[in-house]
Formats: sequence, structure tokens, C-alpha cells
Amino acid sequence: MAEKFVNMSEIEVAKGEEILITVGLGSCVGVAIYDRERSVGGLAHVFLSDSKNAADIKQPGKFADTAIPALVDEVVRIGGRRSALEAKIAGGANLFPKLANSSLNVGKQNVAAVKEHLQRNRIPLRGEAVEGNRGRKMTLYTKNGVVLVQSIGEEPQEI
Repeated sequence: MAEKFVNMSEIEVAKGEEILITVGLGSCVGVAIYDRERSVGGLAHVFLSDSKNAADIKQPGKFADTAIPALVDEVVRIGGRRSALEAKIAGGANLFPKLANSSLNVGKQNVAAVKEHLQRNRIPLRGEAVEGNRGRKMTLYTKNGVVLVQSIGEEPQEI
């Protein structure tokens, strides 16, 4: 099985036996979108909630508002059916406890933005492991749509 790593602000797609992995999900949010029946999917490592103040968007995976539509388009391009797409998300942690109730809680903002844009794109959210105060690793198995999330110091859990 081939593994593809998804770095911060990137989007990757895969099909069949391929596995997509992203690590270092602190305040960032990993977004897996997949078509279970066709064994295709994609993973985005979203860094910020929106692109409204960005001068130039070279990586649509960087922002929730650009990542979700781009990820959907890429999954459909490799064979996914828009009507069959589902999503799972992980991340959005607050690694700075003093900011937990602050407007500077980037993790919480990222989670809210990802959920909003999934809803706007009519992609049902089927699982999540979000917020908290630990970083995470997220793995999408495109063969069956299984998503494993591992928090630092813990065993992987299926969401």
C-alpha cells in the first residue's frame, strides 16, 4: 500500500489501496473527504479559517474556504461521486491554554470554518476528533474510508 504524506496547507487525493497521512495537527484541521464505494478520497491539512486577507492564494489547502471546494473537486476528478462524498475531520486543538476562551483560539475558529464550508458544499460530516489540547496525526485509508486519529501519547482511534 502506497502512503502519501499531506503537509501543512496541502491537498492530496488517492484511490484504491493508497493511504493518506497528515501529522502535526495542532490548531490546524485535517479534512478527509471520500467516496467509500469507489475507494477514492482526499485529505487537506487546513492551516487557517479563511482567505479574505490573503494577497495571493497559491495553496488552496491553506484556508478552509478554499480547501473544501478544491478537495471536493479533486476527489471528483479522480472518480468520486459528489452525491456519495462524506467527511471526517480532526485537529483544531488549542495548544495555548491561556487562549482557550479568547478570540485568538485559532483551533476553534478553524473547526468552525471547516464545518461551515462542509455544510455549504453539502458534504455530510460523519466523524470528528477536534479541539482539546493535544496535537494529532490523521490517516485516511481510501480503500474503505476508514479514518484513524492518534493524539500524542495515545493509541489511534477510528472516527
